[in-house]
Amino acid sequence: MNTEATKRERARPMSPGERRSEIIAAVLPLLAQHGGSVTTRQIAEAAGIAEGTIFRAFPDKRALFLAAAEETMNPPSGREDMAAGLAAASTLREAVVLVTERIVARMEKGMLVMMALRSIFMAEGPPEHSPDKPPGPPDFVVEANEQLLANLTDLLFTPYADQLRVAPERAALVLRSLVFGAWHPGMPVGDRSLTADDVADVLLGGIAIHATNDLGKDS
Repeated sequence: MNTEATKRERARPMSPGERRSEIIAAVLPLLAQHGGSVTTRQIAEAAGIAEGTIFRAFPDKRALFLAAAEETMNPPSGREDMAAGLAAASTLREAVVLVTERIVARMEKGMLVMMALRSIFMAEGPPEHSPDKPPGPPDFVVEANEQLLANLTDLLFTPYADQLRVAPERAALVLRSLVFGAWHPGMPVGDRSLTADDVADVLLGGIAIHATNDLGKDS
C-alpha cells in the first residue's frame, strides 16, 4: 500500500474538479501514443493516482474521453489564453499567424480524443440521443465553434477593425473556414498542406493580383 502513487495522492488533496482536470491532462499524451486502446491503469499511472480514483471522477472511459474532448476543444481558459498570446503580436498579420497556429494545435489534440471516442462508439455504439433533440454533434462541439468565432471576432479582429474591408465577424468566419478546411482530417499533408503564413497571406491579401474582394459588401 505504501506505493509512490499513493504517497502522491495523499500529499495532494484536490477538489473533484481539480481531480478531473488532472486526469484529463494525463489522458491527452497517452492518446497520442495508444489511441482509444489506452487503459485506465495507464491513465492512473500517468496521473499518479489509484485506478479506482478515475471511476470516482468519471463513470466510465467514454465519459472521460468526452470530458477530455470538451476540455481540449473549448477549454475554460481559452479566451484568456488567446488574449494573452495576442499581446505578443504587434501587427494584424502576426496576430493571424499566431492565432492560426494555436487553433491548429488545439485541433490536433482534439482529433486525438475524437478518434479515441470513435473507437469506443464503434465497439459500444454511439450515445443515445434525446427524443427531443435530433442527431448531431455533441453540444460542446457546437459551443466550442461558437466560442471560437466570438474570440476571433472580439480579440483578434475587432482591435484591427480600421484595417479591415469586412466586419470583424465576417473576418472571423473566413479565418475559421480556412483553418478548418486546410487541417480537416483527410486533407493533404506535407508539401501540399497550408501553413499559418499561407493562411495569413490568403486572408489578408487574397489570391488574385489587385483582387477586388466583395466579401464586405454587406458589412
